[in-house]
Amino acid sequence: MDLIKVYKKIKPLCFDLIGGMIIAKGNRVSLIESSGNILPLFNFPETKLNSFLGLFSLYFRLKRLGVMTSIATHYGVFFTYGGKIYKYDLREKTLIDEYTFSQGRGPLKFCEIQGVPGFSDSVCFGEYFGNHKRKSIKVLQRKNGAEWFSPFEFNDGEINHIHALVPDVINKCVWILVGDFEHSAAIYMAKNDFKDVELIVSGKQCYRACIAFPASGGLLYATDTQIENNSIRLLSKKDNKWTSDKLFDINGSCIYGGELKDFYIFSTSTEPSEKKQGFFKRLFDNKPAAGIIENKSDIISIRKSDFNFNMVASKNKDIWPYRLFQFGTVMFPLNSEQTNILYAYNVGSVTNDLSTECYDLSEL
Repeated sequence: MDLIKVYKKIKPLCFDLIGGMIIAKGNRVSLIESSGNILPLFNFPETKLNSFLGLFSLYFRLKRLGVMTSIATHYGVFFTYGGKIYKYDLREKTLIDEYTFSQGRGPLKFCEIQGVPGFSDSVCFGEYFGNHKRKSIKVLQRKNGAEWFSPFEFNDGEINHIHALVPDVINKCVWILVGDFEHSAAIYMAKNDFKDVELIVSGKQCYRACIAFPASGGLLYATDTQIENNSIRLLSKKDNKWTSDKLFDINGSCIYGGELKDFYIFSTSTEPSEKKQGFFKRLFDNKPAAGIIENKSDIISIRKSDFNFNMVASKNKDIWPYRLFQFGTVMFPLNSEQTNILYAYNVGSVTNDLSTECYDLSEL
């Protein structure tokens, strides 16, 4: 697959509702309009020290600077930055600090529930932080004009955190992907505005996922585990029982993915083992875990029409420790379903680190 363009030190965040792409460079957020014109929007508040040292890639990665995730919705554009949720109104050009996380830096991703039977249209996310003691974990929801509130909460002892919420118009539900180990590796199905939440599968690492897409016949997802081999799978109901079937083996754990016009996209990550003992050994570990076959991040496309599998690109991990300077991974902007141009943001890679590579998948 040919690389057609590189955006140096730019992270693509999401597409707006009319075809422009919202991007970030450090704490500066801009809009690339469909015409190609770049329109500066605003700067997130940042200290002078971070603004200066953040120009250096390793410091930027060490401090986890920049926008973590973003989504453009019918209610505005939402961002996580500096442990907070901000909402930006593109028409009014206003930035509002809406929510502060009590733990962690925010969710892996937002989701917008739109037109799902039994659900109010809204923006949602699940709490995501370490939580090794499995304290209670909430789903957070925001309806138009309302404050963030929790329509559902997992009890103490059930899960570590929520990886993703996946709206599914076909099955009239929202899937809840949770992790990480033993019974906490699970997939739930929510209905009736989160009033009814049912456990579908649990207790195996093949049920631990961060990325999933409602697809013909069930739920297409990739596993996210560092302790055993990973795969892309299809969860479907057969003889009134939910089963997970392996479709493809993949190189490593899958934390990020995206959707294009004709393709589902997954990326594998490189991460360390949980077996290292001692604070400093764990902190400076730069060897991949058992579930990572090669120390690189692959970008994989699955064609929607026939589930044809293609390797788009592979990015070798750099030498820097995973926990100090982040896993090797590839991220993608949300709301990209109207195009077959793939924007892939690299973290921890030997080439084009903290930069976006652009691929055209139209000919696949």
